[in-house]
Amino acid sequence: MTKEQKTEVRDYLLAKKLPIDVMIEVEDHFLSQINELQIEKDLTFYDAFNVAIIAWHDDLKLFWDGNWSLENTSMLIKKSTKQKLFSILRKSAIIGFISYAIVILSYLFIPFEIFRIGFIIFVVFVVIFPFFIYLKEKKYFDLPKRYKDIRLSAYQNLVSSFFILPMSSSWIFRFVLESNDGFLDVSLAEGIFVNFLLLFFFSFEAAIIVSQLKYLEIIKKIIPYLQENFKVSN
Repeated sequence: MTKEQKTEVRDYLLAKKLPIDVMIEVEDHFLSQINELQIEKDLTFYDAFNVAIIAWHDDLKLFWDGNWSLENTSMLIKKSTKQKLFSILRKSAIIGFISYAIVILSYLFIPFEIFRIGFIIFVVFVVIFPFFIYLKEKKYFDLPKRYKDIRLSAYQNLVSSFFILPMSSSWIFRFVLESNDGFLDVSLAEGIFVNFLLLFFFSFEAAIIVSQLKYLEIIKKIIPYLQENFKVSN
Protein backbone atom coordinates (compact mmCIF):
# COMPACT_ATOMS: atom_id res chain seq x y z
CA MET A 1 0.00 0.00 0.00
CA THR A 2 1.42 3.39 -0.97
CA LYS A 3 1.85 6.37 1.32
CA GLU A 4 -0.81 8.26 -0.64
CA GLN A 5 -3.32 5.43 -0.16
CA LYS A 6 -2.64 5.37 3.58
CA THR A 7 -3.22 9.12 3.64
CA GLU A 8 -6.60 8.63 1.93
CA VAL A 9 -7.63 6.18 4.65
CA ARG A 10 -6.45 8.60 7.35
CA ASP A 11 -8.32 11.54 5.79
CA TYR A 12 -11.50 9.48 5.64
CA LEU A 13 -11.22 8.62 9.33
CA LEU A 14 -10.45 12.22 10.27
CA ALA A 15 -13.63 13.27 8.47
CA LYS A 16 -15.46 10.96 10.89
CA LYS A 17 -14.20 13.15 13.77
CA LEU A 18 -12.32 10.35 15.48
CA PRO A 19 -9.92 11.44 18.23
CA ILE A 20 -6.35 10.55 17.28
CA ASP A 21 -5.93 7.95 20.03
CA VAL A 22 -9.01 6.09 18.72
CA MET A 23 -8.18 6.73 15.07
CA ILE A 24 -4.79 5.04 15.36
CA GLU A 25 -6.48 1.77 16.34
CA VAL A 26 -9.24 2.07 13.71
CA GLU A 27 -6.73 2.97 11.01
CA ASP A 28 -4.73 -0.14 11.79
CA HIS A 29 -7.88 -2.28 11.43
CA PHE A 30 -8.80 -0.51 8.18
CA LEU A 31 -5.38 -1.03 6.63
CA SER A 32 -5.24 -4.69 7.69
CA GLN A 33 -8.73 -5.31 6.31
CA ILE A 34 -7.89 -3.62 3.00
CA ASN A 35 -4.66 -5.61 2.65
CA GLU A 36 -6.46 -8.88 3.34
CA LEU A 37 -9.18 -8.08 0.79
CA GLN A 38 -6.60 -7.17 -1.85
CA ILE A 39 -4.74 -10.45 -1.31
CA GLU A 40 -7.61 -12.86 -0.72
CA LYS A 41 -10.12 -11.46 -3.24
CA ASP A 42 -7.68 -9.82 -5.66
CA LEU A 43 -9.37 -6.42 -5.30
CA THR A 44 -7.90 -3.05 -6.17
CA PHE A 45 -7.14 -0.66 -3.31
CA TYR A 46 -10.25 1.42 -3.97
CA ASP A 47 -12.55 -1.59 -4.19
CA ALA A 48 -11.13 -2.99 -0.95
CA PHE A 49 -11.36 0.45 0.65
CA ASN A 50 -15.05 0.69 -0.26
CA VAL A 51 -15.71 -2.75 1.23
CA ALA A 52 -14.04 -1.63 4.48
CA ILE A 53 -16.07 1.59 4.50
CA ILE A 54 -19.31 -0.40 4.16
CA ALA A 55 -18.24 -2.79 6.92
CA TRP A 56 -17.56 0.11 9.31
CA HIS A 57 -20.52 2.23 8.20
CA ASP A 58 -22.74 1.74 11.25
CA ASP A 59 -19.90 2.36 13.72
CA LEU A 60 -18.57 5.49 11.98
CA LYS A 61 -21.82 7.10 10.79
CA LEU A 62 -22.10 10.64 12.17
CA PHE A 63 -25.42 11.65 13.71
CA TRP A 64 -26.94 13.79 16.46
CA ASP A 65 -28.78 11.81 19.09
CA GLY A 66 -30.61 14.75 20.66
CA ASN A 67 -28.34 15.23 23.68
CA TRP A 68 -26.98 18.53 25.06
CA SER A 69 -24.07 18.50 22.64
CA LEU A 70 -25.05 19.73 19.17
CA GLU A 71 -22.04 18.05 17.57
CA ASN A 72 -22.62 15.06 15.32
CA THR A 73 -20.75 11.99 16.47
CA SER A 74 -20.60 8.25 15.84
CA MET A 75 -21.44 5.14 17.82
CA LEU A 76 -17.75 4.27 17.94
CA ILE A 77 -16.87 7.60 19.56
CA LYS A 78 -19.79 7.31 21.97
CA LYS A 79 -18.76 3.81 23.04
CA SER A 80 -15.13 4.84 23.44
CA THR A 81 -16.03 7.94 25.47
CA LYS A 82 -18.40 5.98 27.71
CA GLN A 83 -15.74 3.36 28.38
CA LYS A 84 -13.21 6.05 29.30
CA LEU A 85 -15.70 7.86 31.52
CA PHE A 86 -16.78 4.66 33.26
CA SER A 87 -13.16 3.73 33.94
CA ILE A 88 -12.47 7.18 35.41
CA LEU A 89 -15.60 7.15 37.58
CA ARG A 90 -14.87 3.66 38.88
CA LYS A 91 -11.28 4.48 39.84
CA SER A 92 -12.16 7.89 41.27
CA ALA A 93 -15.00 6.41 43.36
CA ILE A 94 -12.57 3.91 44.92
CA ILE A 95 -9.91 6.56 45.57
CA GLY A 96 -12.52 9.02 46.85
CA PHE A 97 -13.99 6.47 49.26
CA ILE A 98 -10.54 5.52 50.59
CA SER A 99 -9.71 9.21 51.15
CA TYR A 100 -13.06 9.76 52.85
CA ALA A 101 -12.54 6.68 55.05
CA ILE A 102 -9.11 7.97 56.13
CA VAL A 103 -10.70 11.28 57.14
CA ILE A 104 -13.49 9.58 59.10
CA LEU A 105 -11.10 7.23 60.92
CA SER A 106 -8.85 10.17 61.78
CA TYR A 107 -11.88 12.11 63.01
CA LEU A 108 -12.90 9.24 65.28
CA PHE A 109 -9.52 8.43 66.79
CA ILE A 110 -7.52 11.70 66.77
CA PRO A 111 -8.15 14.70 69.06
CA PHE A 112 -10.26 17.21 67.16
CA GLU A 113 -7.77 20.12 67.15
CA ILE A 114 -5.07 17.85 65.73
CA PHE A 115 -7.57 16.38 63.26
CA ARG A 116 -8.61 19.88 62.15
CA ILE A 117 -5.03 20.82 61.25
CA GLY A 118 -4.32 17.50 59.53
CA PHE A 119 -7.58 17.65 57.60
CA ILE A 120 -6.89 21.14 56.28
CA ILE A 121 -3.38 20.09 55.18
CA PHE A 122 -4.86 17.04 53.44
CA VAL A 123 -7.48 19.13 51.61
CA VAL A 124 -4.84 21.66 50.53
CA PHE A 125 -2.77 18.80 49.11
CA VAL A 126 -5.77 17.33 47.27
CA VAL A 127 -6.64 20.71 45.73
CA ILE A 128 -3.06 21.64 44.77
CA PHE A 129 -1.97 18.27 43.38
CA PRO A 130 -3.81 18.61 40.01
CA PHE A 131 -2.19 22.03 39.55
CA PHE A 132 1.20 20.49 40.29
CA ILE A 133 0.60 17.81 37.65
CA TYR A 134 -0.50 20.46 35.15
CA LEU A 135 2.55 22.67 35.71
CA LYS A 136 4.96 19.73 35.66
CA GLU A 137 3.54 18.37 32.38
CA LYS A 138 2.39 21.66 30.86
CA LYS A 139 3.91 20.97 27.44
CA TYR A 140 1.70 17.89 27.07
CA PHE A 141 -1.45 19.66 28.30
CA ASP A 142 -0.79 22.45 25.81
CA LEU A 143 -0.35 20.04 22.91
CA PRO A 144 -3.98 20.40 21.66
CA LYS A 145 -3.19 24.08 21.00
CA ARG A 146 -0.50 22.97 18.56
CA TYR A 147 -2.94 20.69 16.71
CA LYS A 148 -6.07 22.82 16.68
CA ASP A 149 -7.76 21.11 13.72
CA ILE A 150 -7.88 17.65 15.30
CA ARG A 151 -8.95 16.21 18.62
CA LEU A 152 -6.16 14.24 20.25
CA SER A 153 -8.19 12.35 22.84
CA ALA A 154 -11.51 12.41 24.68
CA TYR A 155 -9.44 12.90 27.85
CA GLN A 156 -8.43 16.41 26.77
CA ASN A 157 -11.99 17.61 27.40
CA LEU A 158 -11.97 16.09 30.87
CA VAL A 159 -8.66 17.37 32.22
CA SER A 160 -9.65 21.05 31.93
CA SER A 161 -12.31 20.50 34.61
CA PHE A 162 -9.72 20.73 37.38
CA PHE A 163 -10.18 24.54 37.33
CA ILE A 164 -13.81 24.23 38.43
CA LEU A 165 -13.99 22.85 41.95
CA PRO A 166 -10.69 24.03 43.50
CA MET A 167 -11.67 27.65 42.91
CA SER A 168 -14.87 27.14 44.89
CA SER A 169 -13.47 24.82 47.56
CA SER A 170 -12.63 27.57 50.06
CA TRP A 171 -15.91 26.73 51.80
CA ILE A 172 -14.25 23.54 53.10
CA PHE A 173 -11.51 25.44 54.92
CA ARG A 174 -13.91 27.99 56.37
CA PHE A 175 -16.40 25.29 57.35
CA VAL A 176 -13.82 23.16 59.18
CA LEU A 177 -12.24 26.16 60.92
CA GLU A 178 -15.64 27.28 62.21
CA SER A 179 -17.02 23.82 63.07
CA ASN A 180 -17.09 22.08 66.41
CA ASP A 181 -16.03 18.48 66.92
CA GLY A 182 -19.47 17.15 65.98
CA PHE A 183 -19.57 18.37 62.42
CA LEU A 184 -19.22 14.83 61.01
CA ASP A 185 -21.74 13.24 63.38
CA VAL A 186 -24.07 11.20 61.13
CA SER A 187 -26.79 11.27 63.80
CA LEU A 188 -27.36 14.91 62.84
CA ALA A 189 -28.81 16.12 59.54
CA GLU A 190 -25.92 18.55 59.16
CA GLY A 191 -23.42 15.73 59.71
CA ILE A 192 -25.02 13.57 57.01
CA PHE A 193 -24.86 16.47 54.56
CA VAL A 194 -21.21 17.22 55.35
CA ASN A 195 -20.24 13.56 54.98
CA PHE A 196 -21.87 13.48 51.56
CA LEU A 197 -20.08 16.67 50.49
CA LEU A 198 -16.72 15.32 51.61
CA LEU A 199 -17.21 12.07 49.74
CA PHE A 200 -18.22 14.00 46.62
CA PHE A 201 -15.25 16.37 46.96
CA PHE A 202 -12.68 13.57 47.24
CA SER A 203 -14.26 11.59 44.40
CA PHE A 204 -14.38 14.66 42.15
CA GLU A 205 -10.75 15.53 42.83
CA ALA A 206 -9.76 11.90 42.26
CA ALA A 207 -11.57 11.97 38.89
CA ILE A 208 -9.57 15.06 37.91
CA ILE A 209 -6.25 13.42 38.80
CA VAL A 210 -7.14 10.12 37.12
CA SER A 211 -8.19 12.01 33.96
CA GLN A 212 -4.93 13.92 33.93
CA LEU A 213 -2.82 10.79 34.31
CA LYS A 214 -4.77 8.92 31.62
CA TYR A 215 -4.47 11.91 29.30
CA LEU A 216 -0.70 12.03 29.80
CA GLU A 217 -0.41 8.29 29.23
CA ILE A 218 -2.30 8.52 25.93
CA ILE A 219 -0.64 11.71 24.68
CA LYS A 220 2.88 10.41 25.23
CA LYS A 221 2.01 7.33 23.18
CA ILE A 222 0.56 9.22 20.20
CA ILE A 223 3.20 11.97 19.92
CA PRO A 224 5.35 9.99 17.41
CA TYR A 225 2.25 9.42 15.25
CA LEU A 226 1.38 13.12 15.38
CA GLN A 227 4.89 14.21 14.47
CA GLU A 228 4.96 11.78 11.55
CA ASN A 229 1.56 12.52 10.06
CA PHE A 230 0.42 16.03 11.04
CA LYS A 231 1.73 19.55 10.87
CA VAL A 232 1.65 21.89 13.83
CA SER A 233 -1.11 24.54 13.56
CA ASN A 234 -0.10 28.13 12.90
